[in-house]
Amino acid sequence: MRVYQFHHIRVAVSVNSFITIAKNNQYKKRQQVSRLCYDNKQYGVFIVNKIAQYLNTHMLGEVVVAPSIRHSYAHDGSVLQYTPDMVAYPRSTSDIRKIARFSWQLAEKGHTLPLIARGSGTDTTGAAIGSGMVVVPSAHMSRIFEYDQKQKLVRLQPGVTVNALSNALALYGVAIPELRWDHQMATIGGAIASQRNSIEYVDQLEVVLANGDVLQTKRISKREVEKKKGQQNFEGDIYRGVDKLIEENPELLDQMVYDDNRLDHSGYAGLEMVKDKHASFDLTPLFVGSQGSLGIISEMILKADFVNQNPAAVVVAFADKAAALDALDVIDSCDPSAVEYIDSKYFEAAALAGKNFRFYEDATEQLGELAAVVVVTINDFAERARKKKVKKLLAKLKPLPAYAVAEDDLLASDLRAITAVTYWLLNPDKQDFSTPPALDGVYVPTNRFEAFSTQLEALAKKHHTTLALYGRPLDEIWYVRPVLRMAAVADKQKLFKLMSELAALVEAHDGAPFGVSGEGRLGASLKADDDKHQELFKKLKDVFDPHGTLNPGVKHGTTVRELAKQVRNSYEGPAATGYLAKY
Repeated sequence: MRVYQFHHIRVAVSVNSFITIAKNNQYKKRQQVSRLCYDNKQYGVFIVNKIAQYLNTHMLGEVVVAPSIRHSYAHDGSVLQYTPDMVAYPRSTSDIRKIARFSWQLAEKGHTLPLIARGSGTDTTGAAIGSGMVVVPSAHMSRIFEYDQKQKLVRLQPGVTVNALSNALALYGVAIPELRWDHQMATIGGAIASQRNSIEYVDQLEVVLANGDVLQTKRISKREVEKKKGQQNFEGDIYRGVDKLIEENPELLDQMVYDDNRLDHSGYAGLEMVKDKHASFDLTPLFVGSQGSLGIISEMILKADFVNQNPAAVVVAFADKAAALDALDVIDSCDPSAVEYIDSKYFEAAALAGKNFRFYEDATEQLGELAAVVVVTINDFAERARKKKVKKLLAKLKPLPAYAVAEDDLLASDLRAITAVTYWLLNPDKQDFSTPPALDGVYVPTNRFEAFSTQLEALAKKHHTTLALYGRPLDEIWYVRPVLRMAAVADKQKLFKLMSELAALVEAHDGAPFGVSGEGRLGASLKADDDKHQELFKKLKDVFDPHGTLNPGVKHGTTVRELAKQVRNSYEGPAATGYLAKY
């Protein structure tokens, strides 16, 4: 078997020379305006410019401090806003190393320069924004290096988008199946950093650590682990620290077992996957879903698989929510590759915006008022097999109170529009309303969903709002979007109340509030500091990031009071921001 190796460059960046330069420029006289600390306040203009100037002389990429650029990175897909002090566009792993080493050396001298790794900005948890320096690998680090057809392994940089990778792999008839649900403009690095379930397709990672060292993750033997633990460097500290936490917390690790019974992506639950029964180690699961708080992914090797590029689809409308849920068992018996559940509220919002669907109108004419639409995808390789499954599914749906149409009876454009209807809720009938993400991608077991959805309606009535549902029933993942007036202080307060009560409701039904992505800043505010798992995660964070330079405030350490000050007055959807010119 061919084993891929990442390549990296030695880096020597000293902050001492920077401080000397700063002193020569009357740094001491300006300390009152250029104090280096992380307290959600901007650095002084003087020190920011000096940092940018210094790094620009040592990097192939660039560090930008122009206000217009910084403000463009103040938002991501969440409701929060943080204007960074500077934006870095690295061109290589070496550049990221230089940035990290500079930040580390500043921290050693008592000054903190937070580093926030950012993909395209589609994250809805507030993990892609923050004070300090936003690092944007997607600007220049977007190469697909090679694809090994024999092993079906692809080596690439973190800035490659889901759409670009999908198109490239389609030439070989393969794909990364787990990426099908991601925003097409999302970067692969961002998808891996934010979603724990992406561990299924991650083979190896190259990660820049907090001190600027490079770590290549892969499973290594017990003997190799002992060798790593004997190293007198930061990598050795990490292996010793991680092994100690694993050995001292067996019961907590047993409670974090990653299986299909409970999908919880909060914290660093991948810790339980690091060490196997043979005492071999693989640190990859720790970085997957860590949201840039343990290291910055600079390169990766992913596992692809053969897929059919022309799946079949069946669209089904239901007049009753219970009927739609009951039909899921029938649909599941036909072995679909994917199922999407779309609340009728999305179609109503689209209609108010002037967008109508012939399928929806026909279904309404036959069934009356609709409750939900279900889109079924069948992805068998053989066309005959796909047609057979479609025929079987339509036959099973016929006795049910439903209106079903196969893809052959729909225009391709209509099908794409139906699957994209969830975006219409971002355009409610009144412009001062918006649909910000509260908890995107909660896990609720199928057998508890009906009760959960009933109580969700009660929650919506309690807060005098609309809560529209969209989800993937077979994966038991659901998205809930409230309709709020974000410019109103009362609705901003309502958002946090909804988040808290929704999280409690999900957990009451044996679910998990973070079923797709990590908790970010928004979810961190819901965590109890005295929770034993949270204490363990904090210790793990300290092992990888002792100075707190990597995305502070993500995963833990954020309060509702702090976040309330950072809520923006409007929400227009994900802020996909990649590379912006300097001026």
